Amino acid sequence: MPNRTAADIMTKRVVTLSPDDDIYAAMRVLLKKKISGAPVVHEAGAVVGVLSEKDCLKVLTAVAYDGVPGGKVSNYMTGKVDAVAPSTSVYDLITRFVQNHYRRLPVTDSDGRLLGQVSRRDVLAVIESMEDNSFLYGTEDHHLTTDTDESLGVDSAMRRAKDR
Repeated sequence: MPNRTAADIMTKRVVTLSPDDDIYAAMRVLLKKKISGAPVVHEAGAVVGVLSEKDCLKVLTAVAYDGVPGGKVSNYMTGKVDAVAPSTSVYDLITRFVQNHYRRLPVTDSDGRLLGQVSRRDVLAVIESMEDNSFLYGTEDHHLTTDTDESLGVDSAMRRAKDR
């Protein structure tokens, strides 16, 4: 896990939607692909929003309260997107996933264009691949020491591993 980044673990083939797509067509895409949401990108490839299953539930609310039976993805999507750079560390991804309700984060370049997507599951796969790492999981008796020959605690060991 040390030095792993969003670019290392992201999915590059991402299902995307357009802000001009019909909301019902977008729902069919989510259902057909068995995904709970997708980034919304405009023609130039920049991420302008995310459409989730939760956002799609707003369609029923719009029908019930406003009498509006449909509309475009742009009417229902979440416009504020928390995207990450390709260089974002796995540690920073974990922090974002723990502190927020996100299931996935778009990975974008400096111009906001979609490069890929990283999900909670992608991060879990990285963590699971470390299961046999005795340094982190204590499966063997390790007595790693610092230059001053003091034992490292778990927090110190994690910081040291992150810095490698």
